[in-house]
Amino acid sequence: MQENYYLRKVKEKDIEAVFNLFNEDYVRDNSINKSKITWEDHVKWFRSIINSTDNIFFVVTDYQDQFLGQIRYKVENHSAIVSIGLCQEIRGKGLAKKLLMDSIKLIAEENDGVNNVIAYILEQNVASQKVFEQVDFVLSENQRGLLKYIYKITRE
Repeated sequence: MQENYYLRKVKEKDIEAVFNLFNEDYVRDNSINKSKITWEDHVKWFRSIINSTDNIFFVVTDYQDQFLGQIRYKVENHSAIVSIGLCQEIRGKGLAKKLLMDSIKLIAEENDGVNNVIAYILEQNVASQKVFEQVDFVLSENQRGLLKYIYKITRE
């Protein structure tokens, strides 16, 4: 089953699918910012992200290129801050771990200056905590309910 899912760089055509995912209730519930996103704000944000050299934005698709989620990295100094969101139809199938590991591998290959990946996860989001811990992220601090996890990239 996991072989049927792919990571590719985001494209302009993904703008509406990303918008819809970001405004799903379960995504907002697990986000730092709980407010729904307006289309106008999303368009500005999306265009700035896809044209940025500091952001690496993957979408998750099936073999027919159907949008199933997103994984983004914001590169700052020698770190990449990760954000992941999967569509309802593939949540709970054990794919987040594989997709996260695959995307980290791509980040490490493309950005030799990135030495670690940082994830910020809300304390109540136990499912995400488990996924990141399974990928060897280590909890480094708790900032009033916002957990900071760090993954050290090793290169051969």
